[in-house]
Amino acid sequence: MSYSRQKVPGELEEPQNTALVMKDPVTYEEAMSRNDVVYWKKACAKKLEAFIKQELFSTVLKPVGRKVIGCK
Repeated sequence: MSYSRQKVPGELEEPQNTALVMKDPVTYEEAMSRNDVVYWKKACAKKLEAFIKQELFSTVLKPVGRKVIGCK
């Protein structure tokens, strides 16, 4: 004998074989405000280490009277 439960009006159905899929953050602020922030911080540190190792940038002084602009 099998039993079936009747759905109550307004009740959501239980998902079957579902997975939570989170989209990657687009901005640093988004990454730092998520529940999985620890993983994003590790990813950022790893990427920065790779940039330093490959000498992809250099630090310079800001010229007097110039504005600093953002980057993508």
